[in-house]
Amino acid sequence: MTDEGLAVIIVGVLVVAAFFVVAIASTLIGAFIGWVVSLTPLGSGVMKIWTKLTGIECELWELGAFLGFISGFFKGILSAILDRNKD
Repeated sequence: MTDEGLAVIIVGVLVVAAFFVVAIASTLIGAFIGWVVSLTPLGSGVMKIWTKLTGIECELWELGAFLGFISGFFKGILSAILDRNKD
């Protein structure tokens, strides 16, 4: 294996690790924000809308964690694609 091939493998592993870290961080932030919103009167309204749209009942922190994970995962993927297309 050449040095160039090893560098490509290392960069690939770092990119995958970065996606994972961003997704986990977004999940934690989303869960926290969901919990904070649940403490306000806005929380019950958000849950009514979520339940009417999806039929899924959950806690607001779970909804925040779910949405945080999805947005964090796609943010990492989309920013990698957009950065690659800039060149």
